[in-house]
Amino acid sequence: MREKWMKILPQIIENLSDLQFIECPNCGENDVEYLYVGDEITRVGYMQIWCNKCLRGIYISRAVAPDRAKFVSFDEDVSGMIPKYIFDD
Repeated sequence: MREKWMKILPQIIENLSDLQFIECPNCGENDVEYLYVGDEITRVGYMQIWCNKCLRGIYISRAVAPDRAKFVSFDEDVSGMIPKYIFDD
């Protein structure tokens, strides 16, 4: 399943502020979301991608956040920003 998530990654990166047409590879719904978490200066960290409908997703380590991406620093509490979802392998 991770491979299917990785196939939609370019779509997410190209449409960082408008994900409404990106389909979840698990359930087919259009409710995919993401968040980069990383160092404020280098913007290197990790990225989480999930579906708000089926609560499935992936974690990508060592990701660099583009300037216009949704981004929070390592110091911030992401518990209210990222739902508890099942990680697809």
